[in-house]
Amino acid sequence: YRDLKFGPSKGNPSRDGSRIAVRATRDDGAAVAFAYDLDRRLKYPDINLAQVAGTTSSCTISPLGENILCFQNLADGTEQRAIFAIDGTLRQTWKDHHRPGHGDMTLDADGSEIYVGISKSSPDKYQVIKRRLSDGKVTSLMKFGEAEHASLRALDRPEWAFMSYGGNPEEVRSQPDWAPYSREVIALRVDGSREVRRIVQTRNAPFDYWSETHASPSPDGSQVIWSSNWGVPGGPVYEFVAHLDWPPQPDLNQKEIATNGLR
Repeated sequence: YRDLKFGPSKGNPSRDGSRIAVRATRDDGAAVAFAYDLDRRLKYPDINLAQVAGTTSSCTISPLGENILCFQNLADGTEQRAIFAIDGTLRQTWKDHHRPGHGDMTLDADGSEIYVGISKSSPDKYQVIKRRLSDGKVTSLMKFGEAEHASLRALDRPEWAFMSYGGNPEEVRSQPDWAPYSREVIALRVDGSREVRRIVQTRNAPFDYWSETHASPSPDGSQVIWSSNWGVPGGPVYEFVAHLDWPPQPDLNQKEIATNGLR
């Protein structure tokens, strides 16, 4: 193998840190991906990426380490998703454009692996959605709005997506049917209840991808790092950290936690 890559850019390990997805070029020139178990030093079978349409931009392993999600870019600009089992079986192909994207994976309350992000296709265009890896089922989490990025890196709080919103505050205020968030970081519960915790106003003026807010929480969700040009398009991009206080979480017995796959 040569040109081994972790992701790139979108790569995360499994929730317990034991497995990653690796992209590489095989000796015969084939573009492949495979799962690798870091604890056992075990490589899983190659997945030939030529079996799905488009060019692969990145691959990442799922929270439970059982699936690999690959992002496929087609020549016409369509961004599709392919989900493989770590044994190489193609499980799902999501052919709708960017449905979702700019997101992250977590475990739902029932233990299902889900991808949370922003849709760019009907019937939920520019809504925050979650999509189940096992069967592609989509659930809308927040109505049409200016959401730009989702992070589920608060591993101790898998029920919360940390959303970065851009847009123009005046325009958002003039659209009562839109989600009422602009240049803001919020925590959005992924159960479909639309429960929100508003975290911080970013004052981040739109300019380019590299100056977007891209908020990401600490593993326990007590802190969130985020970027802002502080109202100066094209100006320096600064990093800030917001601190959160959470109400006490209800106690779960260890059997319930293990059953739900949360630890």
